[in-house]
Amino acid sequence: MLLPYCAKPAWCDYRHLDDCGECGGCTVGDAYRLAYQKGMIPITITSFELLRDTLLWCAQKGYTYIGHCCYEFYEKRYEIFKKASQEGSHGVLFDIVGTTCYSLGVEEEEKAYHGEFTVELDLIKEDLYKSLSIKKDVSQKEEKREITFDFSPFLVDFKPTYYKKPKAVPTPEEDRTRTSMQREVFLGEATLEDKVIGYKEALETLAQWIKESENPTLVVGPLIFWDFGQRELQEKAKAVRELIDKVGKLKVKILPDYKPKLRKYDPQVEVDPPNPHHALQGHDLTLLVGVHCYRTDFVIRMLRKHTNTKIATLCGLYGHPTAHLSTSFTDAEKIEDLLKLLK
Repeated sequence: MLLPYCAKPAWCDYRHLDDCGECGGCTVGDAYRLAYQKGMIPITITSFELLRDTLLWCAQKGYTYIGHCCYEFYEKRYEIFKKASQEGSHGVLFDIVGTTCYSLGVEEEEKAYHGEFTVELDLIKEDLYKSLSIKKDVSQKEEKREITFDFSPFLVDFKPTYYKKPKAVPTPEEDRTRTSMQREVFLGEATLEDKVIGYKEALETLAQWIKESENPTLVVGPLIFWDFGQRELQEKAKAVRELIDKVGKLKVKILPDYKPKLRKYDPQVEVDPPNPHHALQGHDLTLLVGVHCYRTDFVIRMLRKHTNTKIATLCGLYGHPTAHLSTSFTDAEKIEDLLKLLK
């Protein structure tokens, strides 16, 4: 079951997350409960990139889907729905109720694409319940695993002073749909511009870029800024801290969640999710680590459009060929290899 973020309340900590607290405050929570009752997987779609990945993931898994969106969105994004259907993923889309970004003009439509749209819409709950009444309830509801998190001990001192621990943050689980993109995205160990290279060559190039850079920046995402108790990510966070300390001149900027910074924030220490380029103007090298893949794609596009910075991604999955340099399956060991090159 695919649900639009714009149907969650603007005040909700889960509005820009692929999850729901099921507090009873909106129709999305009702849909999540119904999905679990019927043995379905509910996913909140927070960006076009996440929709693209999720539809292809459904095709790869052989899933059908029920989605919710306004007609204007379907009309504009028809090609991705068509492609998913050609790949083998078929679904049904329900309309949503309320004032959409498309009816408010181009500016609000652009905000919605970036995740800044603040108007709240509603699902047509009656139609959803009627359509799923023919599907039997699962015999036993799966217990929802509570994901605990706290600031990473290796990176907590880069936390903006005004930043408070929220009720929910983007978890490692949010990258699950990325696996469907392997055929289209994964080219090999690493990419440099339009070439496929080995990861050792990529790290050597990156080490040289770091040495030559006058104003390098490291964007630290939620996968390592938060400690989810996963050993692999903890080791990666530790290695990243060693990289920061060794290089010395890296300007660290935190991307702790994907909720738009509608109030004042400090671009010197934090990245605004919908407008990452605001915090990275004037930087000649930007490294991304610990940022979810669907969000990394968006950041790369915005940086290429609005800045002249070189972009390198130390990706934990299949890499990002649209960056100037990208390594795939980057773990703590590969970051340690980069450290050795920076002696």
